[in-house]
Amino acid sequence: MNTIVSLQTSSPSLDAQSDPRMTQSQSCPKPVDDLSRALNTALLSSRDQPSRDWLAEIQRLMDSPAYSSLLSSIRLLARTQGVSEAAAAEEMIRTVRALDSAWRDYAFQEGLDRIKSSG
Repeated sequence: MNTIVSLQTSSPSLDAQSDPRMTQSQSCPKPVDDLSRALNTALLSSRDQPSRDWLAEIQRLMDSPAYSSLLSSIRLLARTQGVSEAAAAEEMIRTVRALDSAWRDYAFQEGLDRIKSSG
């Protein structure tokens, strides 16, 4: 599936001249040229994944031992912290996402540093 992106270059409601709350530094960027639009479209469309059976994938994941372990960990966190299971689940997800983001950023920076030092 190809994604076609149409980038709007400006919006009257976001223009610094028509909205007194915006400063000049907050105004919209310069118009996007065709090459930039093509690059952005290619970036987004290259992330397309083939069609998947989402429900089957979700069911498979929920039937996994790892998912059961997550549920057990959420119950334990709720009990030990004296919070609801929903609050514990949200905290666990925030923690995993923060770890994932930090490691992704770290690995990206490591790659940049290697490229800079080899050049």
